[in-house]
Amino acid sequence: MDGNTAPIPAIHRMLHPRSIAVLGASNNPVKLSGRAIALMKRFGYAGRLLPINPVRARVQDLPAFPSLADTDGEIDLAMIMLPADQVVDTVRACAARGIPAAIVGAAGFAELDETGAELQRQLTEVVAETGIRLLGPNCLGMFSLRDRAMPTFTSAMDGDFRLREGSLAFVSQSGAFGTFIFSAAQHAGIGISHFLNTGNEADLSVGEVLGGLVELNEVRVLMAYLEGVHDGRELMTVARRAHELDKPILAVKVGRSEAGARAAASHTASLAGEDAVFDGVARQFGLVRLDGMDELLDAGMIFSDGRRTRGRRLTTLSLSGGAGVLMADSAARHGLHVDPWEPEWQQEMAEVLPAFGSPRNPVDLTANLISDPAMLRRALEIAVRHPGSDMIAVLLGNADHAADELISAIEQAYRGTDRPLVVVWTGGSGRPREWLRELGIPCFTDPGRAAAALGALADYSLRPGPPTPQRPHDVDERAVRAILCEARDRGRTQLDEHESSRLIAAYGVPCAGAFPAGDPESALTAARELGTPVAVKLLSRDVGHKSDVGGVRLNLTTEGEIRAAAEDLLHLAPDARLLVQRMSTGTELIVGIKRDPAFGPVVVVGLGGVLVEVLADSRVGPAPLDPASAKRLLLSLRGKAVLGGVRGQPPRDLDAAADAIARLSWLAHDLSEDLAELDVNPLLLDESGAVAVDCLAVLS
Repeated sequence: MDGNTAPIPAIHRMLHPRSIAVLGASNNPVKLSGRAIALMKRFGYAGRLLPINPVRARVQDLPAFPSLADTDGEIDLAMIMLPADQVVDTVRACAARGIPAAIVGAAGFAELDETGAELQRQLTEVVAETGIRLLGPNCLGMFSLRDRAMPTFTSAMDGDFRLREGSLAFVSQSGAFGTFIFSAAQHAGIGISHFLNTGNEADLSVGEVLGGLVELNEVRVLMAYLEGVHDGRELMTVARRAHELDKPILAVKVGRSEAGARAAASHTASLAGEDAVFDGVARQFGLVRLDGMDELLDAGMIFSDGRRTRGRRLTTLSLSGGAGVLMADSAARHGLHVDPWEPEWQQEMAEVLPAFGSPRNPVDLTANLISDPAMLRRALEIAVRHPGSDMIAVLLGNADHAADELISAIEQAYRGTDRPLVVVWTGGSGRPREWLRELGIPCFTDPGRAAAALGALADYSLRPGPPTPQRPHDVDERAVRAILCEARDRGRTQLDEHESSRLIAAYGVPCAGAFPAGDPESALTAARELGTPVAVKLLSRDVGHKSDVGGVRLNLTTEGEIRAAAEDLLHLAPDARLLVQRMSTGTELIVGIKRDPAFGPVVVVGLGGVLVEVLADSRVGPAPLDPASAKRLLLSLRGKAVLGGVRGQPPRDLDAAADAIARLSWLAHDLSEDLAELDVNPLLLDESGAVAVDCLAVLS
């Protein structure tokens, strides 16, 4: 390597290794420690294989070496097939030998017990000290199909297995289930470039591996199977880069469960559980989130051809009118539009159909297609020219005897357009589906699955870019510091409502006018200053949700009402004070912030007020957000219709709400180390603005 050539990153040397040392290599190709060499010999790995075995001169007919110290030349990757208690020293030896990356297959680390956890901690220390990059431990390894590099002990390729190389790279935290998906993808005709199993992620995470893969020219689609996220910010960085390169990340994340019971401290904690946060990151950064193996494979098939859609309008051509209706229903569920064609285009289509066919869309070709397969060619030629067809689906069934002509027509149309075109071929021998997939044409067995894949493609194609937020220029830094310092000096972590409101006001979030008061007379003075009606609230650093203890009195107009409320509330807590606040009205929103262990500060937006958990209508986004992203969060709520105005009310001021949410997201970002949680509940929204009327902040 000359002085003008930049060194190849370790992860790229792992992904395309020119030489692989297998430590603990067995002469027995059936044993786990012998499978990697057997696989690479079988599939034709062209690089250099170095079996390391202290007692054998040859391993599976290859020259073997008693130790790493006895090897010569550069080694890109080490596969360590040794017991867990030997791994730490072996990884250190690999680093000393100058090997940039290693795979650890052994189990018995943090997934097992405390002893294993200590071994994994030592392994992480070696990585940090030496700079070697590590896949695993407790992983099946990886394979690169272009190089036929297969440092893995999987059984996924046993028997008469045909490798299909392609442009889709797959990373999985689960080894066995990941290889199930790999095998299913290969059998479905989906070409794979790489498969990697990250295991315990003592070093390399799914995000980092995806980050290496996204830069490879031969990779156009990335697929991930996740059980948890260790480094969410890394994943967000990769997602932003994937967006720039127009390389979709298709992700299945398991563990859709409700958050733990921290609602007593904060509504936000119950709404922004781990899965809700991941879902918000996926929406914000363009990850295509899918719910299972079939959806993942269907999306992999449709994304692998690299086509994008300009809109959501779907034209369906069907042998069966019933199948066309089913496709239309499924399409609607996934945000697609099967709209009737314009009269002039219907007329043109009608000229190639039998009199009892339907040219409207769905186009019913009728069973006459069986005796006249050339009809499909003529119909597809019109559909490809139709300017309102963003996507085209062809629905067929059985029809094996006419497969040659039908597939020829489909292929001609497919090659003649850059629009997404898919086929649903139900029944029959299955050979037409295999043929279509061999041609690279996405083919499904069920209209619903095809519609779901097309919907995912449309969502991705029409996605906005990841946010590029600008920090507000009018933040009152001095006020923020003063509030935090006062609380820290007094040894408190929970701020009362007045302190919390001052904190968000320092970030420019509008707050309802309010004054603290220590007795009924002070409350009356505050009410006169604010003007009635007012709310009188309990102000206590020990009571988070005031309404739960009867600590809020609303719409008070007379001095008698205000005095009576003040006297009652002062008896509710030992440190009780009062907050007198100008009454405000509007649609109730919640905006909360919390620090997620994987993704850092996040913002939750929802409908609700006191019923927020009952309604459970919320969305989460990673902080900071720009106003446009905040507005999209609001418009993704199930109950968004109430924001447009109902029962004669004018539309709510979404721009004001989005601005307040964006400002709170910057507070979350800036104070991520200081602030554990914060609820603004409710943020009231009317036709002319947004105002926070209650706030609770908890410091770390």
